Amino acid sequence: MTSPFRMNPSLGPNLHQVVKKDQVWYEGAGRGAAGAGQIGSPQVGDTAFGDNGREYIFVEASGSITVASSPGTQVALTVNGPDDITAAAGSGGFYAPHTGFYSGTIVAGDRFWAAKGTAP
Repeated sequence: MTSPFRMNPSLGPNLHQVVKKDQVWYEGAGRGAAGAGQIGSPQVGDTAFGDNGREYIFVEASGSITVASSPGTQVALTVNGPDDITAAAGSGGFYAPHTGFYSGTIVAGDRFWAAKGTAP
């Protein structure tokens, strides 16, 4: 299985990567003092479309999510604001990355692309 890739121009992690709580992707050349003058990319709430036809939204885990085999652990999204969307294990029609892409546990504060639905 090939990894899905974004069809729209966007910086940051691939659609199957998990950005751990204390890590961030930055736009721009280099990091200044504590990332001064730079913004994290992507922002929580950004959406992307993969070459597999699926829609993805960048979210932050609100608790632990155990990674499962394909299609992944289903997650419920909570919209707290335009740039504050959290994901927790539960029915909601979106899925966390599956074991074919990521192994381990997604913990509170980790960020990832949640995939909409099970099929394109």
